[in-house]
Amino acid sequence: MKKFNVRITSILLILILLLSAVVPTFAAEAATLTYSKEYNSGTRDVLCTTLDGTSAASYYQNHDYDDLSELSESALFSSLQTLMRNTHKYTSSYDDCHYEADRTDCQNGDGSVSLIYTSYSATMSQWNGWNREHVWPKSLGGDSTTGGGADLHHIRPSDAGVNSSRGNKKYGEAGANATPKTGTNPAVGVLGGTYNSTYFEPLDNVKGDVARICLYVYVRWNSSWGADSITDVFQSVDVLLQWCELDPVDTWEMGRNEVVEDIQGNRNVFIDYPEYAWLIFGEEVPDDMVTPSGEAMGGGSTGGGTTTPDTPDTPTDPTPETPVGESAALSFASDAQRVSLTSDKQVWEQNGITFTNNKASSITAVADYSNPVRLYANSSVTIEAAKNIAKIEFTCNSSSYATDLKNSIGNDATVSGNVVTVTLASPAKSYTVSALSAQVRLNSLTVYFEANCKHTSTTTATTAATCTAAGSIIVTCDDCGVT
Repeated sequence: MKKFNVRITSILLILILLLSAVVPTFAAEAATLTYSKEYNSGTRDVLCTTLDGTSAASYYQNHDYDDLSELSESALFSSLQTLMRNTHKYTSSYDDCHYEADRTDCQNGDGSVSLIYTSYSATMSQWNGWNREHVWPKSLGGDSTTGGGADLHHIRPSDAGVNSSRGNKKYGEAGANATPKTGTNPAVGVLGGTYNSTYFEPLDNVKGDVARICLYVYVRWNSSWGADSITDVFQSVDVLLQWCELDPVDTWEMGRNEVVEDIQGNRNVFIDYPEYAWLIFGEEVPDDMVTPSGEAMGGGSTGGGTTTPDTPDTPTDPTPETPVGESAALSFASDAQRVSLTSDKQVWEQNGITFTNNKASSITAVADYSNPVRLYANSSVTIEAAKNIAKIEFTCNSSSYATDLKNSIGNDATVSGNVVTVTLASPAKSYTVSALSAQVRLNSLTVYFEANCKHTSTTTATTAATCTAAGSIIVTCDDCGVT
């Protein structure tokens, strides 16, 4: 019995020691991190959920998110570019991108050098094994060692072998048959991504980093360094935004932002506010995305603004519904339905329906977007058919797009989930939405045609009922004469 008690006491002591070691770790994880400006104090793959502990509040003091998010795409682009350019006080050299690496790319101040793509922890002494990676390939941009080619927000340490295989390929989906690429020096055998003849695809936990770096180069430097279009370096805008959402900002990425700001004066705004990535392309920000600013979910962290709740629609009397008959559908699931694509117009036809999107400006950039079709703000939409249209149901890509479309149409429309329904008070062979107030992504639409008889009367005192050969009674409407 005595031995039993001793064993129990020993076990309890061990449990107490274990708990005392674990509890402070959990508390440290839960506490807000105060970022160092001397070295990267963040940790890879630990989600960054706040701007608290950063210098974002002072950096964005005259650039409130609520104000900027209301700007047009071009005005927002210009505002962010001006901010990052005017605060860029020190022009880093290409040598800085080597000698500052143990500050910018270490982890928790350990003096290591975390290599992009492989996340391998190298040392400064392994230089010439790892080298300086132009995340935006220099052959697709400007000078390799000045300007954007020596910006610390852009240049990252990389395993030499992975860097070589990455080459000047665009970032994109490499596919199931892609070739894996592992490191050779110093990250020997460590997977750094996959590639095919066209695209290089990093690992999932690096995709967001790459996307936000390229966004920085695109906006901060743009044509002054040859970074004229994001699709010069990315498969598409859609892939870029998917990667931003797939791999959200971690505390390591935020820690690096702090240190680079201390060195050269400016910040990568797409790390602090990933939401801007969507807004500069006229896209709707995902409302379930966790970001440092908290703005995507309607919150707001340090340095961010507040979100004004939507004003509910004023109830209106329902419009009397026009009786409808047969219907026809048009789907945007295949380019086969798109019969015309020019610089200012795209036309789709299917099942006797013609759908025309008249753009306010060139739509060349959306030639690859067939499903869902992309309708930009200020463009107009016309639906035409050979018969009178009584009702149209628009199936959008999300409920938020449906709400935007409903608001563009006005009180003639109702919304349920991702479907917007418009009932025409006066059926006609065409229907036009003259100016969309926001971008809409549309999957399909269904047109309901006016019934031959739109009256409620089903008997007549002036026309005698007749019978078909099969014995069915034919009744003629006494209002319009339709049988």
